Amino acid sequence: MVTQTTELRKEVVASRAVARACIYQLLSQALIYPDDDVVAAMVETDLPQAREATAFLPVDLDPELAAFGDQMADLSPSELKSLHGHIFSHVVSADCPPCEAFYTAKEIFQETTELADIAGFFKAFGLTLAESERVDHISVELEFMHFLTYKEAYAQTHHDPARARFCRETQRKFIRDHLGRWGIHFARLLDQRADGGYYGCLASLLEKFISSEVAFLRVNPEVALASQEWRSEDSDESSCPIGEICQ
Repeated sequence: MVTQTTELRKEVVASRAVARACIYQLLSQALIYPDDDVVAAMVETDLPQAREATAFLPVDLDPELAAFGDQMADLSPSELKSLHGHIFSHVVSADCPPCEAFYTAKEIFQETTELADIAGFFKAFGLTLAESERVDHISVELEFMHFLTYKEAYAQTHHDPARARFCRETQRKFIRDHLGRWGIHFARLLDQRADGGYYGCLASLLEKFISSEVAFLRVNPEVALASQEWRSEDSDESSCPIGEICQ
């Protein structure tokens, strides 16, 4: 009986980790440039999996997922590309910057330190980024949490509990020190910028999910809203100060 109870608990924990991974995957894909492959993956795989996963989540996301799905169904890939350009522009948007350092860094040296810390998380798991990606982009941080939650589920099923606990503890640290500090505020800014529609629904889904993750992981991130006056107007705001580490 004890063995059955333990196995059932592991199955429940693993199912919840997979469900969380599905939401992280959908959000990560929805916040990168919507090229044809990305849109096809969301429609054919990411959104259906996210909807199937809701029964195992610690929060009810059915209304937000339904609204987001309806918006996606009404837009063509070309319309999504145009909308993405309007919201985020070709450089980091001043209205809702999608990169952590724009919320947490008060000067260039702090930005470099914080980006190096994020890169350290990725390196610890053998992960690398494409040259054009910033380590602190919202999509990248969400993708890392997708990786951690899926890895936790795999560890629960195929490895010893210590590996699963390590993955969960890394999730706590990353939410506490990074994504949880700015992701909710970014979602609110995105909602204001979008004024409804596809990105408005996405913002609602993102805010509700990250808020639930903060509660689920029992962390208390220090909200960071640093002033960005130190950034010169002629600087390349989309570049990464630690490019060699990012790569």
